[in-house]
Amino acid sequence: MKNLSFKLAFGGVASALCIILMFSASFVPLMTYVFPMFSGLLIYAVSIECGKKTGIGAYISVSALLLMLSPEKESVFMFVFFFGYYPILSVALDRISSKAVRWIIRFLVFNISVTAAYVILMKVLVAVESEDFTAITAGLTLLLGNIVLVVYEIMFRRLSEKYVNVYRKKLFRRK
Repeated sequence: MKNLSFKLAFGGVASALCIILMFSASFVPLMTYVFPMFSGLLIYAVSIECGKKTGIGAYISVSALLLMLSPEKESVFMFVFFFGYYPILSVALDRISSKAVRWIIRFLVFNISVTAAYVILMKVLVAVESEDFTAITAGLTLLLGNIVLVVYEIMFRRLSEKYVNVYRKKLFRRK
């Protein structure tokens, strides 16, 4: 029972922090992409501490709440379509032996996810002005996004290492 109560408490607190961060993107527009990244790292912490199923559950519940309640749809879509589940997926991708294949899959997942997010934002929700978003702009956005993916992957590796080796031991007295 203690294990279940820990999972519920930790998952709930991390989910609440994700929602607070994502709502903050409405007040700090420069953080449209940064807050989804950090929220994804919180989901990663839930999957490390409570298991992959609990992490996925937290991702789904946070995504559903954000889609219904958050006024800042662009950052929500970045979380739902990529940054929310990517840390969990990235750990699974690490099991692939070929580094080149891992990176190809990472870039494919990123480009498909971000393209789908912006197509829905432009065509369905009209949250992004489609007149301003030309083919050149879309290509440049994806190119810069791929560079950000590499930087994010490096940051994710370093922060997850730091979390597992330093903060996890201090926070939970675990090994």
